[in-house]
Amino acid sequence: MSDALSAILESMAASTGNASLNSYTITNTSKTRNLIFKSMSEKREREPSSTSLSGIWNPMVEPLVDSASCKIDNAAAARVVSLAKEVARQQTIRALCNKIRRASEDLGINKLTSSAFETWQIISKLTGNEQDPLIPHAGSDYSGLFEELRKAGATKSGATKKCKELMHESERMLHKFNHQEFVSGKKRKVQKVISEDSMCHLTYGHVVVKLSVRHYVKLREMYARKQGLICDGSSMAPKDQHEFERALFCMLLRYDTLNGGGTQAALYEECFDVLLKEFDCDMECFASPLNCRYSRFCSAFLDTDYVFGSVGSFFHFSPRSGCFEANPPFIPKVIKLMADHMSALLNVADGPLAFIIIIPSWQKTEGWQQLNSSRYNQRHLLIPQKKHGYCEGKQQIRKTRWRIASFDTSVFFWQNPKACIKWPVTEQKLEILKQAFNSKQVRERDALGLRKSGKRVRLANDT
Repeated sequence: MSDALSAILESMAASTGNASLNSYTITNTSKTRNLIFKSMSEKREREPSSTSLSGIWNPMVEPLVDSASCKIDNAAAARVVSLAKEVARQQTIRALCNKIRRASEDLGINKLTSSAFETWQIISKLTGNEQDPLIPHAGSDYSGLFEELRKAGATKSGATKKCKELMHESERMLHKFNHQEFVSGKKRKVQKVISEDSMCHLTYGHVVVKLSVRHYVKLREMYARKQGLICDGSSMAPKDQHEFERALFCMLLRYDTLNGGGTQAALYEECFDVLLKEFDCDMECFASPLNCRYSRFCSAFLDTDYVFGSVGSFFHFSPRSGCFEANPPFIPKVIKLMADHMSALLNVADGPLAFIIIIPSWQKTEGWQQLNSSRYNQRHLLIPQKKHGYCEGKQQIRKTRWRIASFDTSVFFWQNPKACIKWPVTEQKLEILKQAFNSKQVRERDALGLRKSGKRVRLANDT
């Protein structure tokens, strides 16, 4: 299998222009950061299947994470996620989303966006005691759903009434879900198939999730690192391979169930490289195993993501020093909560602490205004919408990885005094970062021979 994966990866690297790790170097900007993973060079020589992965992550950098800064729920981290339970959870969420879609018909308003449930779920998760990773409960904050209904044309009273109805229905579904028995058959395992279009399909029962071969190899290595395996995962023992694919299936299904409408997009790798070189920035405050740039990161779901390197929610993360990239879900209330948490961290930091924050330039929102006016804000870089882009939130299943930005983007550089000295924000650095944001969707689409719709066009070398 490793030979097949190698051939696929090398072919994809050649078609998209991604550099191999053999030619991919990062300046070591700090003596104590950017540690090279042990035996990395020897491991790369043994396993060439990872040599074209630099486009989707940087395996050469191992972020240092102080255990004192992570308030990890050990019970959640140690929990083995049930395959059967995760499948049942998705069925429950789909039923709830159907009711949300019907709400627009009941209210006679415009169709809700695909991210309506995600907005509701994220805000309720951050502002209340979590009873389930995805299913909101009766005491949850429904302001995210309320705002979605209002934007679609609902009156305040109509939106409030419908939110309360949906909260009651969600609580009923949660109660029913919690009283089910989830038994995974001993003989039923996750089955993996590599298709001709370089996609890896994982099947459990009648449920199928998929991801690109490149993302499969990335996640396999991240899992192997977290488990302390000597190899990069390409030669796992059968038991370890089974556990990896079980964990991978559950994580993929979790994010597939969330079904983000763009809130999971990430920066280009060139942007991350600039932040790493110029500011020693090697960790993300809002990521997932699928789109993370480095092997340690904050993410929404500790139970499914911990085995891939997550340290849990950013709102439970309390670093005293370091430089961190923050590209939060594009939800105004989440941005405001993020700014509050960062302010609290900077107020007590005893070392150089910085956050490089990337959000839409929504200048009338409370969160944007707080970020812009804070005493910690050293610079603000504004990037016009048409001149930059992002990686797709679902890049693991898309033929093209890129998307043009939907809004003007604001980049804020928050630093305490020690960080200002260690990582000064200069005009030259801002210009380099701005260039790294340049949109490359069209370039990739042309390289892969795709129309705007994503369908392949016939090229001369295809005949």
